[in-house]
Amino acid sequence: MSKKEEISYQADPELEKKVNELAGSDRSVRGWMALLILSIAILMSLYHLYTAGFGLIPGIGTRSHMIIHLTLGLVLVFLIFPIKRGLGQTKIAWYDFIIALIALFVGYYLYANQTSSSILTGRMTDMDKVVAITLLVLVLEATRRVVGKPLVIIASVFIAYFFLGHYLNPPFRHTRANFENFIYEMTYTTSGIFSTPLSVSAVYVFIFILFGAILEATGAGKMFIDLALRAFGKYKGGPAKAAVVSSGMLGSISGSSVANAVTTGTFTIPLMKKVGFRPQTAGGIEVASSSSGQLLPPIMGAAAFLMIEYTPYSYAEIIRSAAIPAILSYIAILFMVHIEASKHNIKGLPKEMLVSARKTMIQHGYLILPVIVLVYFLVRGNTVPNAAFFSIVILLTLAVFTHRFREKIGPGIIIAVILAGLAYSMHFVLNWNIEIAVMVTIGIFIALFVVLLQKSFKVDAAPVRFGMRELLAGFEMAARNSLTVVVACATAGILIGVINLTGLSARLPVIIVNFAGDNLYLALAFTLVACLILGLGLPTTATYVILAAMVAPALVQMGVPIMAAHLFVLYYGILADDTPPINLPAYAVSGIANSEPIRTGIQGFKFDSGALLLPFVFATNTVILLLPENAGLYSWPVIAQNIFTALLGIIAFVIFIQNFFLVKLRFYERLLALATAIVFIHGSWVTDTIGIALLALLIAIQFMRKKKMDHEGQAATS
Repeated sequence: MSKKEEISYQADPELEKKVNELAGSDRSVRGWMALLILSIAILMSLYHLYTAGFGLIPGIGTRSHMIIHLTLGLVLVFLIFPIKRGLGQTKIAWYDFIIALIALFVGYYLYANQTSSSILTGRMTDMDKVVAITLLVLVLEATRRVVGKPLVIIASVFIAYFFLGHYLNPPFRHTRANFENFIYEMTYTTSGIFSTPLSVSAVYVFIFILFGAILEATGAGKMFIDLALRAFGKYKGGPAKAAVVSSGMLGSISGSSVANAVTTGTFTIPLMKKVGFRPQTAGGIEVASSSSGQLLPPIMGAAAFLMIEYTPYSYAEIIRSAAIPAILSYIAILFMVHIEASKHNIKGLPKEMLVSARKTMIQHGYLILPVIVLVYFLVRGNTVPNAAFFSIVILLTLAVFTHRFREKIGPGIIIAVILAGLAYSMHFVLNWNIEIAVMVTIGIFIALFVVLLQKSFKVDAAPVRFGMRELLAGFEMAARNSLTVVVACATAGILIGVINLTGLSARLPVIIVNFAGDNLYLALAFTLVACLILGLGLPTTATYVILAAMVAPALVQMGVPIMAAHLFVLYYGILADDTPPINLPAYAVSGIANSEPIRTGIQGFKFDSGALLLPFVFATNTVILLLPENAGLYSWPVIAQNIFTALLGIIAFVIFIQNFFLVKLRFYERLLALATAIVFIHGSWVTDTIGIALLALLIAIQFMRKKKMDHEGQAATS
């Protein structure tokens, strides 16, 4: 490749197939079967888009909404995911058709009979019992196919605990085992499958998955990667730093570490290898940056919406509190990458090989606007689904009309005027929100401005077409991407139901507190281990639900503020996604990097561990969380000081992990780096002063050793 040739991201045409295979589906169907799946997926997306913008359909309550959400999800699971991988199916198996029809019948029965006397009184008929048992089996089997065995095993352990708890000793003993009560609570009340996790999936999560799928279909991934490469590509280890930034931006929106890793990794991993990173290191960097995107505002993947239900905070307050820790965690990954590049003397890319930032922004910088619109409506006080709906409206308008205006401006303007007029007519005739018409109008004007700007500067349009085919593909991809969350939240509801029915929810915090001996740091350490173990092989949403119900209340009981406790378990729940040996993102990128999955997973965990101690910092000293209850309590200089010392602690811990700063650390220097990082956990002026002194000492030693080595090297060559 010549130096004058520009490097620019091009999406892999087989990307969708890869994502599906890595998520557990290698079934590839064609013809009417593919059309059937496409139709159901589009129906699912359109239904959720409508409810986000206009509210629930008259006559459909929240429970009915969850039933429709779960039923469509289960039907798609059994049509898309085979009974096991490796069968190489090119058709939907006959038995999966039958199971899908059973799932459809169960959903219809639940919908039609939710107000029957037998359900309302708890006196189930035989048919009610059969449907309840069938639903439980369907949910667990769907979870096994999509998420894998770990979550099913955990759910089975919890179910066994419900029925065998009377054999255990206190404090785990309970005497509430009853089969009919179990299946009733799990299926016909809001205590089990149709509890908070599934409600959040139906109301909040799906609409943002749809937003992310459409945004990616418009070429946002290309924009993120090109901009990140332009900003960091020419520096030491540049492609890796670009991978961190672009994967973080995309990961916040997509909410799927696997899909994110494959999407950006298809391009960034070969570039990282090109400049000198080892295959497993390149894959590990992509794994770490893709997973941690779920902590980044403004969308924070799916778990942020669960936090709305489990904490007394609004969405705006949650993203405000998560912002500083998220930025610090990404600085940690960037610093890890920088030191890795320094260790192996890995350079960046020539500037001539990078796409112009001006060209990138002119081509598709308008795709940032929907994210700005999302934040605007959230801050203004609109509901989360409503804000996402308006963002999707302007996103679709921009995508469709930039493509239309590029082809023929005249006919495009005529269609645009008709559409805008129709949108305003719907406001006056059907009382649609005026914001819909405003978003359409703004989108049309911005699209026209972008196309005229491209022609004026003679910049070619972005090589991403967006027509009806791409729109429908985005709808289908959103439904497919949501299946992991749908089944995981349904199964997580079973876990929550068992915890509540057995009374474990009230006893577990006491057990943890007593075991920790009222030592907060010990309790936090136990929580870290629990997060990493419980989160093995689970999607972040399921991990967070389990930890929010089982562990977070114990931290709150020990004096940790609610927000800090939930961000603590969320952070380590995300880190669990990178924990070997069950590390789905690592398996996803190992094929691209041509590396061994376990070694790639170890590298992913390593690069994601730079800010490993950060949650300990904000759990014991909440200044950097900007908690609403702390408003006005701390001045900005105090906040800045705490951010600075937290950053110094991260730097020290990264040096410890990498065993390198300017030169390779000696044993005592590594211990000094670890001690420095630990000292910074406790936020007081005494410990901060000690930490700064220790870090200064470490840096001074490194400078002297580096200077001596350089001098000896020069002497040897002279």
